[in-house]
Amino acid sequence: MVLLVLVPPTLATGVPAPTLERAEVKRAEVKNAGGENAGPVPSETVVGNVVDGFPVVLDGEPLFYVRQGIAGVTSAEERAAIITQRLGAIAADPNLNPSEIRAEPNAIQSVVLAGDTVLFTVRQDDVAAYGLSHPELAADAVKRIQRGVIDYRDRRSIRRIATSLSMTVLSTIVVFLVLRGILFGSSKLLTYIRQRREADTLTLQIQSVRVLGSGATSYLLGGLVRLLRPVLILLTLYLYVPFVLSQFPATAAFGDSLLQDIAVRLNLLAQGFVAYLPKLAMIGVIALLTYYVIEFARQVIIELGRHDVYPWFYPEWVQPTNRLAMLVIVAIAMVIAGPYLPGFGSPAFQGISLFLGALLTLGSSSAVANALSGIILIYTRAFQIKDFIRIDDIVGEVQDKSLFVTRVLTPKQETVTIPNASVLNSNVINYSAICRESQGFLVLYTTITLGYDLPWRKVHEVLIEAARATADIAIAPAPFVLQTALNDFNVSYELNAYTASPTKMPDIYSQLHQNIQDYCNAADIEILSPTFSALRDGNRSTIPADYLPPDYQAPSFVVQSTSGAEPVGNPTFRESNQESNGA
Repeated sequence: MVLLVLVPPTLATGVPAPTLERAEVKRAEVKNAGGENAGPVPSETVVGNVVDGFPVVLDGEPLFYVRQGIAGVTSAEERAAIITQRLGAIAADPNLNPSEIRAEPNAIQSVVLAGDTVLFTVRQDDVAAYGLSHPELAADAVKRIQRGVIDYRDRRSIRRIATSLSMTVLSTIVVFLVLRGILFGSSKLLTYIRQRREADTLTLQIQSVRVLGSGATSYLLGGLVRLLRPVLILLTLYLYVPFVLSQFPATAAFGDSLLQDIAVRLNLLAQGFVAYLPKLAMIGVIALLTYYVIEFARQVIIELGRHDVYPWFYPEWVQPTNRLAMLVIVAIAMVIAGPYLPGFGSPAFQGISLFLGALLTLGSSSAVANALSGIILIYTRAFQIKDFIRIDDIVGEVQDKSLFVTRVLTPKQETVTIPNASVLNSNVINYSAICRESQGFLVLYTTITLGYDLPWRKVHEVLIEAARATADIAIAPAPFVLQTALNDFNVSYELNAYTASPTKMPDIYSQLHQNIQDYCNAADIEILSPTFSALRDGNRSTIPADYLPPDYQAPSFVVQSTSGAEPVGNPTFRESNQESNGA
């Protein structure tokens, strides 16, 4: 087998370093005969530098550091590796007692031996380098080696292995319980979130502003729980695996490296957090000032809403003005706090800023137009929630009025969503404003056309009685009739009536039209709108039979001669079809 045969090299302990008297490195194929030429043991990784030296390692633990090499023969790093290899060989030899590790000094050097095997020699070069005598350096190295060998063998003893197995079993049980606790706790938490969502008690509000509803809040909380659950499981396993590996000598180095990696990362995280504390404190100050500015603005706006003190500021402006003020204040605070956020100025942060800017530039023109229109509609007081309005050909009750859209519920129970920009560009008729603001009445009107053969005073009286008989029509002010047009063949009568229930307008109109028909029929008024000359004699009346006398008969046709003779009624010309409307 291949073996590094060394006339022992120079060694450096914690502060000084012993050296070898003669240093020659040669490779040879030898048999394991014990003593100085012991069989090969794989050398452990040696890390270090020329300033602090290179460690001599036993079972992953550095014992001392080599700082001096042998000029022209070997470097300090190579010497440390060779000594590490020899220490591994003697530590694994059960026949070697740690007490056999000793130093034999003479006048110019000290030789460190393990039984009959020479480990290394402390020379005068090391004395000059570290300022201590070679016996002192050798004695310190012997103590460290003896302690290292004892620890090496203790880790591999039956007692230590049994202890390691016990710790492994115990840690496995603990990890199992922790994992069960994580799964059980996350399941209970998700159930609780679902119950709160069904009870609608997860609404997130900032003062009077509803930020998130129960559905959105439960979705976010549930997603957070589902995200943290695997993270906690992986973290538990990440701590468990290196702990178990560190219990056994064969895997202790790997386990310790994992634990060290965790410690390094946690240390970096802690250092980063400590370094970020000043910026975090500044963000906290900005948030605190923002809160008090918002609260001050809210109190000012509430005071403005006192109609008895500031009549020009309407009470319904308080809530939207408060929201707009809070939005502006928060936006300014975010701009100020931006430079203190983690990652500000990084390429990722800049890329996100450019993306959002392009998105707002290209896709927000209609959104901005609707938002500005919504603000204008608020402060022009065009309508309020529950008002009965008409927007173009859409009639209904205002169900919702947001910054971007207005929702109207029609009498047919249809919800119509109208963008605020379209509302602002349309004519809005508010039927409820007069009733709400001045406790007045809305005037409902309908038009009927009747022939000139009917006395207009009688028509007025019948129409007014029909209006008074209609539910939700006010008695005072009294209904009235206007003659709006004298047409070629008929007169247009416009019936006007007052109501304080504009939301019932469709029902009121329907009942009013029913009453007009009933009262006209009862007054022997035919609701006709003749547009040409009609021959009425000989034709049956269009009034329903229920309103006609029991002995009613259709009249005969009247024929008058050109000589001026009296008209003669000829019963043979009597209309035989009693249900004909005639023309």
